[in-house]
Amino acid sequence: MTISTGLNDPRVSPWEPAKFAAALEASGDPNPVPLRIDEQAGHGIGSTRSQGDLLNADQIAFVFWRAGRPDWRPQADR
Repeated sequence: MTISTGLNDPRVSPWEPAKFAAALEASGDPNPVPLRIDEQAGHGIGSTRSQGDLLNADQIAFVFWRAGRPDWRPQADR
């Protein structure tokens, strides 16, 4: 699971996804909980296409990594 937020989001306060990520980490589950914060993004339509593309790329990379694809491991794991 990836969690993302934009600091210019008028619908969801940026600390709400951060609190959710913290609660997931505190639950004791060993799975990683990446939190992506974009300082310039809004809520979907308030973001540029390139911001959306970067978010999608991060999510796809996370799924590939968690699926065990060897070329998609973070640098620290290689």
